[in-house]
Amino acid sequence: MTDKIQPGHPPDDLPEPPRTWKRRQRDIAYVLWISFLTAAVATMMFFASVDPEVLSGNNTLGWQISRDAGYAFGFFGFWLLTASTAALVVMLVRTEHRAQDIPGLKQRRREAKQRKREERSRRGRAGTKGEPGT
Repeated sequence: MTDKIQPGHPPDDLPEPPRTWKRRQRDIAYVLWISFLTAAVATMMFFASVDPEVLSGNNTLGWQISRDAGYAFGFFGFWLLTASTAALVVMLVRTEHRAQDIPGLKQRRREAKQRKREERSRRGRAGTKGEPGT
């Protein structure tokens, strides 16, 4: 056997392919990444019109926070809000019922298809017996 790679054959020393993520890991990554991007945009839009130092002077606790801390609190607040919203969406999408999980659904769908076929055939026969153009 030679050390040359034969055409059409991969080399023997290829690294192992990367491991695929589990569904829950992918969902968490989707939620965190999308919510991060959304929070960044929301922070830019909000703080384009509101100065965090003005907000710190309006609280009843008398906390004085710097402008940078205000931006950070705002960003993480938006991130928490958008992450919880995205997590709720993922949860709702993942928990929808599949057709095989609902008792009698397949039978009801078959019956509905049969009724539609019968209705179409009745309309088709009625159109041929009536006047032209009906």
